[in-house]
Amino acid sequence: MKAVVIHETGGPEKLIYEDIETPTAGAGEVLINLKTVGLNHFDLDVRGDVSGYLNLKMPHILGVEGAGVIAEIGPGVQGFKVGDRVMPQLTTSSGRCNRQICNCALGMDNICLDFAKLGITHWGTYAEYVKVTAPNIIRIPDAVTDLDAAATQVAMATAWELVVTKGKVSQGEDVLVNAAGSGVGSAAVQIAHLAGARVIASAGSDGKLDRARQLGAADGINYNKHSIVDEVMKLTGGRGVDVVIEMVGGDLLKQSLSALAINGRLSTCGAHAGEVVDIDMIEFFRKQLTMTSTHFAPVSTNQRVLKLVGEGKLRPVVEKIFPLKEMAAAHELLASRNFFGKVILEV
Repeated sequence: MKAVVIHETGGPEKLIYEDIETPTAGAGEVLINLKTVGLNHFDLDVRGDVSGYLNLKMPHILGVEGAGVIAEIGPGVQGFKVGDRVMPQLTTSSGRCNRQICNCALGMDNICLDFAKLGITHWGTYAEYVKVTAPNIIRIPDAVTDLDAAATQVAMATAWELVVTKGKVSQGEDVLVNAAGSGVGSAAVQIAHLAGARVIASAGSDGKLDRARQLGAADGINYNKHSIVDEVMKLTGGRGVDVVIEMVGGDLLKQSLSALAINGRLSTCGAHAGEVVDIDMIEFFRKQLTMTSTHFAPVSTNQRVLKLVGEGKLRPVVEKIFPLKEMAAAHELLASRNFFGKVILEV
């Protein structure tokens, strides 16, 4: 099969488009013929060996997101057949375990105690085919295109967890969405708007804020020009926002906590701008703030957002589509941050 392979970590030049042996489906596994691949900033971290995941067995195939059809089914797999349109779950779980508390059985397969990750612990989606175990297959609704499916899992499902499951956003609340130009951010703007909230988007350029308004944001803050706290207070009459959807970390996380109203909630999933943050705990408990987080999303949430995408209630935002062989150029665009939404590759 054709695949984008790394033989060592490093820059985009380490992404080599080449022929490599096609995997075969073993017991309890399926082989997916991928049609589209979603690109994520996490891929850049793994490629550059800055993700915290060490000792990748080389050669290796990156990629946590994609969509296609089942090409082969191994012994013991039930409920699926060759030709079914599916996508692999990026946080691969065992499905069930013998532990006293099984997170998968509780619907939290994204934090399985026997956790693995597509594109890390085993070959990922930068290829014509990817092999996954049966519990980690997500069926694609007929109304959802392969392109939209590949743009949905990380962005839409994670944003749903941040906004709805963890953030508990409700109608009439004020919600600040940071990094509104990112895949997760652009999805969070839509989901918070769908929930009936007034959305304030923050981004690093006025152009990205204009596009966020098209997705439902009522107001925008360019954090390269203005203080998030000052602007939020102006827009809310000095009260602050009820919820912050945060995926940046560092100083922006600290500003976001200060921008919260009394009893405010902050929901986070990322920290590329700073993983270690000092917090004023006096302000935190005096304002009765809550901070929560999510590690991607379980299969059930992916199924829910795919249904909403199929119904036209949510719309994945795609900035650019590359052919698989131009993966290096796609990585360069992603690293530049000069885009809005998702970067997708066609296999």
